Amino acid sequence: MPRAYEATQRLSKDGKSLYAVLELRKGAQPEEIKKAYRKLALQYHPDKNPGNSQAAEFFKDINAAHAVLTDPTKKKIYDRHGSLGLYLYDHFGEEGVRTYFIVNSCWFKGMAQEECPLSLLTLSPLDTSKREAGSPVPTLTQI
Repeated sequence: MPRAYEATQRLSKDGKSLYAVLELRKGAQPEEIKKAYRKLALQYHPDKNPGNSQAAEFFKDINAAHAVLTDPTKKKIYDRHGSLGLYLYDHFGEEGVRTYFIVNSCWFKGMAQEECPLSLLTLSPLDTSKREAGSPVPTLTQI
């Protein structure tokens, strides 16, 4: 199994989204996140639940979710790319996340192969008759 997959599983240990951990809807506002975090942190704090290892684990998940969702950059990346985006951000920074998803996009792969299988369009770089007058840029032609 690839390392990136294992890392994403560690980020969401039980497969729940960070919003679900805090019992919020996706795209919640910072005030809602703060309120939900405080409520759950008080409920599952290890000092209030001595000897309960499940409460301690859930408290760690709550803290991890809060840390991501209160950081505007991480929240934006998580909302757009999920746990894989966070893993990439932690290792390669914001520019690394952007580069990874551009390189793995159909558009980029299509440019590298001169066609994209999911599209009805193809790039015809050698077809000079399809270029606009005086334009060095080839146009997209339908297949």
